[in-house]
Amino acid sequence: MTRRMLVLILGLCTMASAAAQDNDFLTDYSLLESHDGMFVNQRYFPEGVLQRMADYNAVFVDQPEIFIAEDSKYKGAKGDQLKALADVARLSTMDRLEANGYTIATEPGPNTLYFRWAITDLYLQKKKRGILSYTPVGMVVHATTQAAVRDLWKKIDIAELSLEAEFSDFVTGEILAAATTRQIGLRKDKGQKADIVSWQELDALFRTIGERLSCILDAAHTPESEWRICADIWIEAEEPE
Repeated sequence: MTRRMLVLILGLCTMASAAAQDNDFLTDYSLLESHDGMFVNQRYFPEGVLQRMADYNAVFVDQPEIFIAEDSKYKGAKGDQLKALADVARLSTMDRLEANGYTIATEPGPNTLYFRWAITDLYLQKKKRGILSYTPVGMVVHATTQAAVRDLWKKIDIAELSLEAEFSDFVTGEILAAATTRQIGLRKDKGQKADIVSWQELDALFRTIGERLSCILDAAHTPESEWRICADIWIEAEEPE
């Protein structure tokens, strides 16, 4: 496996989980190997996987599952609001893939990659000014869903989260690649100042995931000499309103 290929897998996700197996989300954790990267801490990226990905012409991005950390001091969130968070993650990722020319599949089929992922170790902190009181209705349009998630941020701080993800063949279920990522954010109970994850940062993260997935798929269809360094791709968060 070349150095460039190792760099490409750094772009599969954007963060990593220190206790990934606790969630029992990935199909087969035994495939993972430790990886001392800036973001990815475990990954499965077998030799020749990029060549195999070249055979796929569409991507199905599933809605991410959400796991609230067992030791999260606050575990309250309405179902519609967690769904809004998952919907925004999915739609932002699909938007970037589609903008880069990739076909977004809407159902299982041949020659389709299945991107399955989860937001894990979600550590919530309730803001002092009140509990969740607003349930968004009719979240159909992406912008409306984003507004619902921004409302969630008014009520709750996200102090920490991680990601787990895998690529598989949508028909056979064969796992092609997988990764877990390091935690982002810093809890107040760690004895240091909390680094709260803002809505703008999370939105930028989801769009970055779409760009990095596009980068990996680009590599599957281009000569190695033309590969980009996917780990260098990062969409900057917009300034808070």
